[in-house]
Amino acid sequence: MPKIFFPLLALFCCLLFTGQLNAQSGKKKKIVADTSITAKGDTSLNTFIDRVEYYTNAFNQMNAVLTKGFDTTAISQDLPNIDLTVKYIQKGTKVEDRSNTLRFLYSLRDILTRLEDKLNLYQKTLSGYNDKLVTIQNGLIQIKQDQFLKIAPTDSILNAEYREQMKGLNLKWARIDALNKQDMRRIGVLQSLVVANYIQVTNYKERINLELRNFGMRAFSKEYPYLWQSSGKDYTKSFSDAWDTTVKTSIQLLNYYFLTNWGTHIFGLLIFISFYSWTLLSVRKIRLLKSEPDSIFNQAHYIPEKPLLSALLISLFITFFLYDHPPVVFMEIIMLVLIIATGLLVRKTWPKQLFRFWIIVLCLTLVAGLSNLFLLVSYTDRIIVFLLGIAGAGAGWQFLQILKNSKNSYPEKSVLFVKVFVAVQLFSIFCNIIGRFSLAKMFLVASVLGIWQAMSLVIFVRVLMEAVFLQLESSKENSGMPTYFDFALLQQRFKNVLNVIAILLWLILLAGNLNILDALYDFAADLLTQTRKIGGNEFTYGSIVVFVLVIWAATIVSKAVSYFFEFADYHSTSKSKKNKLSSSILLIKLAIFSIGFLLAITASGIPMEKITIILGALSVGIGFGLQTIVNNLVSGIILAVEKPVEVGDVIEIGTKSGTVKEMGIRASKIATADGSEIIVPNGDLLSQHLTNWTLSNNHRRVELIIGVAYGSDLKVVKDLFHQIIDNREDIMQDPKPMVLIHYLNSSSVDFRILFWVEDISNWVNLKSQVLSDVYEVFYREGISLPFPQSDVYIHYPDQPAVQEPKEDKGE
Repeated sequence: MPKIFFPLLALFCCLLFTGQLNAQSGKKKKIVADTSITAKGDTSLNTFIDRVEYYTNAFNQMNAVLTKGFDTTAISQDLPNIDLTVKYIQKGTKVEDRSNTLRFLYSLRDILTRLEDKLNLYQKTLSGYNDKLVTIQNGLIQIKQDQFLKIAPTDSILNAEYREQMKGLNLKWARIDALNKQDMRRIGVLQSLVVANYIQVTNYKERINLELRNFGMRAFSKEYPYLWQSSGKDYTKSFSDAWDTTVKTSIQLLNYYFLTNWGTHIFGLLIFISFYSWTLLSVRKIRLLKSEPDSIFNQAHYIPEKPLLSALLISLFITFFLYDHPPVVFMEIIMLVLIIATGLLVRKTWPKQLFRFWIIVLCLTLVAGLSNLFLLVSYTDRIIVFLLGIAGAGAGWQFLQILKNSKNSYPEKSVLFVKVFVAVQLFSIFCNIIGRFSLAKMFLVASVLGIWQAMSLVIFVRVLMEAVFLQLESSKENSGMPTYFDFALLQQRFKNVLNVIAILLWLILLAGNLNILDALYDFAADLLTQTRKIGGNEFTYGSIVVFVLVIWAATIVSKAVSYFFEFADYHSTSKSKKNKLSSSILLIKLAIFSIGFLLAITASGIPMEKITIILGALSVGIGFGLQTIVNNLVSGIILAVEKPVEVGDVIEIGTKSGTVKEMGIRASKIATADGSEIIVPNGDLLSQHLTNWTLSNNHRRVELIIGVAYGSDLKVVKDLFHQIIDNREDIMQDPKPMVLIHYLNSSSVDFRILFWVEDISNWVNLKSQVLSDVYEVFYREGISLPFPQSDVYIHYPDQPAVQEPKEDKGE
C-alpha cells in the first residue's frame, strides 16, 4: 500500500498544479514552436518554474535599469560647446606676433585644464554607464546559453505550459536586448566624441605650455628695433586690427569665465551681503543704544559713513583670491571696481596731495589696463606704453617731493612704495626704448597695479578692524560714558599679524601682475613636497612649514582670546570673583596651545613615535638643566587649576606688591602702584609666602590711629568718630565700623578706628577723605590734636673774665 500511494500522490499533485496554471490563464494557450528548443525529454517542473522565476526577476531588474535610462543630456549638450572652445583655442594658438600675451596664454591653459577635468569626468561617467550595459549584455548571453531551458518535457500538458513560459521569456529577452544594444551604441558614440575632444585638449595644452616656455626667452631678447628706429612697418598688424582682435577675444573669454564660475560669484555675493548686514546692524545698535555714538564713530572713518563701499571692498578683495587664473579682462574689471571703491572711501580722509596722486594712478590704471588686454603688438601701443611710463615716473617723482616736505600723516612706508614705483616706471621706459616691449609692458602694468593694491590693502585691513571694533562697541552695555575701547590699541596689539597677512597678499598680487605666480607656485610645490632624508628619517619642507604655521596660528588665537577676555573682564559690571572671566585665561591658553600642537603634528604628518623620541630627549634635557623651566611650567598649571592667584588680584610677594595683570605659562606679570611691571616666575608664586588681598572678595579693612589731647571728653570724641564713619555710603556697615581707645600715650590718648571698604582699589582715597573729615570736625568742635612737645634748657658754663690786651710800649 505505501509503495503505490506515494507515486500516485506525486502524480496527483503535479496534475493539480498544472491545472491551476491553466485556470489562471483563463483560456487554452496556443502551442507555438520555438527554434531555441533542441531536445525533448522528462524534466522536473518545479526546477523549471524556479528557473523561470529567477530569470523573470533578472529581466525585471535589467528593464528597470534600462527604463530609468542613462542621463547623458548634459554631456550631449556640452560636447558641441567644448568642440567650439577647442577650435577657438586652436585658432588662438596660431596667432603670430604676440609678444605680450603671457596672461592670455595662462588663461587659455586654465580653460584647457578645466576642459580636461570636465572630459575626464565625462569619461568616468560614460565608462560607468558602459560597464552597466556590458553587465546586462553578459547576463542576456548567459540566459540564452542556459541548456536547461532547451529541454522540453515529453508530457503534452507540461510541454504546452513549457512553451508558453518560454515564449514570454523570449519576448522579454528580445526587448531588453534591443534596448541594451541601442544604449550601448549611444554611449559608445559619446565615448568616442569625448576621447577625441580629450586628445585635442591635451595636444593644445601641450602647445600652450611650449609657448609659455618660449615666452621667457622671447621677452628678454630684442623683440623689436630700438624705439627711435621703429615704425609701423615693423609690425604685422595695425592698431585697429589689434583692437578688433582684442575686443572679440576678451568678450569670448569673459563670457566663458563668467558662466563657468557661478559658484565663486555667488560666494562673493554672500560675503558682500553678510558683511554689509553685520556692519549695518552694529552701526544701528550703536546709534540707538549709545548715549554718545559720535565718540565711537570718530574712531571709525569708513564703515559708519560708507557701509556699502566698505562691504564691496571686502567682498571683492576676498573673492578675487578665490578665482583660479581669471582672464585679463575679468581681472581688470574687478580691479577697476576695487580702485574706484577705495578712492571713494578715502576721498575725505586722505590728504589732498595723496588723493590727487591716487587720481593719477587711477587714470594710469585705466590706460595701462586697456593696453594690457591687447593680443597683437602695434606701433601705436608701443608709443602709448612709453608715454605712460613717462607720465607715471613724473607723477611719482612729484609726489615723492611732496612726501619729503609735507608734515601731514601719510600711510606707513609711502615713501618706499613711491620710490619703487618711480624706479619700475623708469625701467619700463628703458626696456621699451631698447626693444624689450614685453618686459616694458609687464613692469609698467605691475608697478601701476602694485601701488594702488598696496594702498587698497591698507584700507582693507582698516575696514576689517573697524568692523570688529563696531561689533564690540555695539555689544557693550550703555553706561552713558564715552567709549573706553581704544581702537588704536587694538591695532597695535595685532599690528604684526595684520602686517604679515597684508604683505603676503600683496606679494601674491605682485607675482600675479608679473606673471610669475604659476612658476613660483610650481617651484614652491616641488620644494615643499619633495621627500628628503636625514639619516633614516624622511621629511618634507612642507610638513615643517605646516607645523610652524599651525603653531603660529595657535599663538595668534591665544593672544586674541586673552586680549578679549581681559577686556571683557576689566569692563565687567560684576565684581564677583565667580563672574571673572580672566581667571580662566591661563587654562584657555594651555588648551589652545595643546590643541594647536596636536593639530600641527597631525597636519604635518609627523608620526607619533617620533614625538615620543622628542619627549624622551626633552626628559634628558630636563634632568640636566631645565628643572627651573619645568618647575615654572608645572606651577603655572597648578595655579590655573587651584586658582590661589587670578588676574586682577592685588597681592604682596616678598617686598613687592601690585595687581596681577597677566598669568602666562611660565611667568606672571604684576603691575605695581608706581607704574613698573614685575615678571615673577610661577614657581615663586607657589614657593614663597604670598598675600592675596582679593582671593575671596575685594574688601579691605582700614585702620586709623588718631590721638587727642589729655583733658578731652573721650565720649564726645568717640561719638564724633562714629558720626564721621557711620554715615558714609562708601564704608561698609557689615561688619560695623569700630572706634576703640588704643593707647594712652605720653602726650595723647590714641583712638583706633576700624572700618571696611568694599572695593580695595578705593581704600587709599577713602582713608584720605576720612582723615580730612576728622580734621575739619575736630577743628570746628575745638578738640586739639596734640603733637609731641619738648622743653629745651641751655646751660652756659662759668667762664673767666676776659682781660684787656696790653698796649705795646715800644710803639
